[in-house]
Amino acid sequence: MKIYFKALLTLFLSKNSIVHSSIGLGILLLGFHFPIFSQGQLKIDAENQHITVFLNRAQIDARVKTNVQAGTTKLIISNVATTADPNSIQIGGKGDVMIMSVKFKQNYLGNKRRSTLEDSLKLAKSELEVVDVLVKVAENERNMLMANANVKSEKDGATPEDLKEMMDFFRTKLTEIGTRQMQLLRQSKDLQDKINRFQQQLTSQGTNINQPAGEIELTLQAKSATAIELNLSYIANNVGWSPIYDIRAKDVKSNIELAYRANVYQNTGIDWKNVRLSLSTANPAEGGAKPELYAQYLNINEPVETPKRNVRMSKGVMPVEMAMSAAPQAMDEVITVASVVNTVQSTLAVNFDIAIPYNIASGGNPEMVDIQNHSLRSTYKYYTVPKFDKDAFLTAIITDWEKYNLLPGVANVYFEGTFVGTTEIAGGEAKDSLMISLGRDKKIIAKRETVEEFKSRKNVGSNIRESFGARITLRNTKTEAINIVVEDQVPVSQDSRIEIELEEAKGAEFNKETGKLTWNLTLQPLENKEIILKYSVKYPKGKNIQGL
Repeated sequence: MKIYFKALLTLFLSKNSIVHSSIGLGILLLGFHFPIFSQGQLKIDAENQHITVFLNRAQIDARVKTNVQAGTTKLIISNVATTADPNSIQIGGKGDVMIMSVKFKQNYLGNKRRSTLEDSLKLAKSELEVVDVLVKVAENERNMLMANANVKSEKDGATPEDLKEMMDFFRTKLTEIGTRQMQLLRQSKDLQDKINRFQQQLTSQGTNINQPAGEIELTLQAKSATAIELNLSYIANNVGWSPIYDIRAKDVKSNIELAYRANVYQNTGIDWKNVRLSLSTANPAEGGAKPELYAQYLNINEPVETPKRNVRMSKGVMPVEMAMSAAPQAMDEVITVASVVNTVQSTLAVNFDIAIPYNIASGGNPEMVDIQNHSLRSTYKYYTVPKFDKDAFLTAIITDWEKYNLLPGVANVYFEGTFVGTTEIAGGEAKDSLMISLGRDKKIIAKRETVEEFKSRKNVGSNIRESFGARITLRNTKTEAINIVVEDQVPVSQDSRIEIELEEAKGAEFNKETGKLTWNLTLQPLENKEIILKYSVKYPKGKNIQGL
């Protein structure tokens, strides 16, 4: 009879304990009993089918197909992540069997990755030892030949013909030995390079290469020989992905093209080969429990005198940890590899199902996976802060960007086909627009200079009034008109005795709390503009004003 069973497995259950699934329990209630036969052992690799990668951790879904004999069988499932969370393991499947017990264990002798590298390293070292012996043999042959040459030359009565024959012989033999030595030395160098590479590979894998192999041990009981098909699911640690973006602007009249990508990394101890991937914006590591607020008590710490010591008593504030929920991600028109990504949005997260299978090595470099492409409607504006920098900076302003719910990440910025730098995208901010800097434009010249004639110092009763002024000049050397924002500032008082008065800043927006001045200007081709800024500071006599 066919059985479907599903059990939440726990670590280190004893061999004779029974994992009761609802169906298994039903079988026992019906009075069906499995006879006890001799116990056999079977080992098989789990075949990873689908992996859902969260921002931190991953859910691995695998499959196992095999045949078991009648009686009790100990099934060892290998190719399991060594970082698996034992409490998350679930098994379902079909077969005329009962699960008697389950264990998750780590096999310190079963790391195939390390074994393969170490075997290759040992083989290369053995080959090098043989080559080194052959080099010494050739050197001994050469030394013996030269010793015989000395003996031959010391003989009396050697004829010219004898000398010629001797020279030809030694020339031939020395050439043969020398050629063989050069070939052996080349082999020795190549083998030493190979050994170094194997050692570097072992070192580069770090602790990952030293990880034990993960295994799940099932004790199964069958009435008769039968085929079984198991579906295995569990959560693995040391896995995750992070967003990275490419932002491209063709010119100041085109939309911003945003490529949404993911850097997927994994250090599970097993390689993912030809698996289907899903990327989720959920983060199981953050936890899903709502934070609780506790009473916040206030008290005044007052010393209480006693004959021996002073005692201070106070009430504390209980800390509260806030859990962040992952921002959902919407999908716009896609035009590259992202076209094979299916976006599934749930209440709490978004999943990106990648149709193309991927290979991702454990402990290797992160794999870049395309997710989405967006064409973002943008407006372009120049900004300059001549107080600190004479250049103007081109920026792209994206409105309604919050509907894309982008996750925080680094963006590579390209303008007119040239890489101009990186910027940060901070998802979840309560702003109605996103500003992206596209770099400097040397064709817009900004200059700020202090005007000495605007400076003055006067006594006003018990106070001193100092006046300051600056001239900002702008020039557009481009052949088209531009919109530019000019920013400057005046000091902000943090003392009621210090008064600041803005005397001249025609056309500027003024934020009194921050002292920031903003001019929104349009510069026609080859146009010059001048901005005058004047302000005064009044403060008590004899006081040294910090920051003035």
